[in-house]
Amino acid sequence: MSGSYDDSMIDVSSDSFWEVGNYKRTVKRVDDGNRLCNDLMSCLHERARIEKSYAQQLTEWAKRWRQLVEKGPQYGTLERAWGALCTEAEKVSDLHMEVKAALMGEDYEKLKNWQRDAYHKQMIGGYKETKEADDGFRKAQKPWAKKLKEMETTKKVYHSACKEEKLAASRESNGKLESSNTPEAQKKLQDKVEKCQQEVQKTKERYEKSLEELDKMTPQYMENMEQVFEQWQQFEDKRISFFRELLLEVKQHLDLSTNHRFQTVYHTLEDTISAADAEEDLKWFRSNHGPGMPMNWPQFENVDWSHPRSYKRRSIVDWSIDLNRTLSRREKKKPSDGVMLTSISQTGSDQPVQPAKTSSSLTVPTNTEPVGMNPFEEEEEDEEEEEEEEEEETTVEEQTTVNHISVNKEEIKTASSMEKTPDWSDEDTAANPFSTNGDGNPFDEEPASPVISVPVRALYDYEGQEQDELSFKAGDEFTKIGEEDDQGWCKGRLKDGNTGLYPANYVEDIQ
Repeated sequence: MSGSYDDSMIDVSSDSFWEVGNYKRTVKRVDDGNRLCNDLMSCLHERARIEKSYAQQLTEWAKRWRQLVEKGPQYGTLERAWGALCTEAEKVSDLHMEVKAALMGEDYEKLKNWQRDAYHKQMIGGYKETKEADDGFRKAQKPWAKKLKEMETTKKVYHSACKEEKLAASRESNGKLESSNTPEAQKKLQDKVEKCQQEVQKTKERYEKSLEELDKMTPQYMENMEQVFEQWQQFEDKRISFFRELLLEVKQHLDLSTNHRFQTVYHTLEDTISAADAEEDLKWFRSNHGPGMPMNWPQFENVDWSHPRSYKRRSIVDWSIDLNRTLSRREKKKPSDGVMLTSISQTGSDQPVQPAKTSSSLTVPTNTEPVGMNPFEEEEEDEEEEEEEEEEETTVEEQTTVNHISVNKEEIKTASSMEKTPDWSDEDTAANPFSTNGDGNPFDEEPASPVISVPVRALYDYEGQEQDELSFKAGDEFTKIGEEDDQGWCKGRLKDGNTGLYPANYVEDIQ
């Protein structure tokens, strides 16, 4: 008896699926599948934001460095190679924007639609699929769970009877050892033991019968549970298979190495960089800025009066050299003799007329040159015009010297086609036509304009002809820091900090 009791008291704890209520983990998996759909959508959304941010950073980087390279001192084939990096960034940026669009427009939407079709919300909360899984398992387990509960009850009764039988037997044994115990008392103890043994036998039979019935129900219970479980296994299989296919599509969208356009970008970049040739760049610089440049060497030429005189815009340095040369020669002339320089401004027909800059009373003619002209390169027409000017100036100086000896001033005026100016000399600065005051330098700057700060936008391209002029492209924005003078020039400051003059009619104020 005691051995049977001891064996029945063994408590084997189990976490098996077959235990009552342990199917809840399978039911919870249905809810977990819906949550995983939300998690994957969040994952794709964050990756799409990263792709977009990266694409925008590449575009900004390419734009900034392209401008720096174009305005910088790099030239030739290496400049094109450097610019190819910016082109690569722009094209890769476009590809990453396409990745972002694919992630959100295709993958994200596909997952969202699948989730909507697979999981259906209930009015009372939760999802229809979760409730169906829970109901299915509960229905399959209910008969077996009921019989299990009955078996547990008979087992408990049997174990209690065994305890009573063991206790009665112990009392009977102790009663035999006591000398004071009467035969009647001893008889009662023996009857108690027999009664308990009979109870143990009855409860054991009921317990065994209940266990036998439970064993008979177990196969059917297992079959029903298997059917319900298999149903939700198939549901989970659909989710896993869909996720796998979706992730493969995401991989295809993210893997730019399989995109022929991506491969073309780097093949083009490699070809452009490989095409950079130091020898070719050096040869170009020699031809355009070095000893290879053409030169119109001085030659003896006769004066040709058949062509009308044309003027080319000359730099302040050229005017300074001519003026110094003229001043040195005037020391040998009479104080009453003098010639005032005049000029004709030339403008192109494509762009607004550029005003002539003034410094004191000196008028510098303007000559608009095409945008992007090499500052070290001169065309043949400009060289011929410069030679004609030098010849005419030499003729005027020779005629002025002859006038000092025997020629009158009226003949000088007719020959040179220039206006006569008041008498002046190095000492008589009050009558100096190139000075704004009696003792000032003829090339002193004009009084500073009032300090202003007005944002403006360029309407046309302009390439500065002098060191004190700004260069800009149509659409560039910068700041006007000086009012327009009487010759139509303003002072401005570019975004890189450079300041200088520019024609006022080339820009408009930004409202």
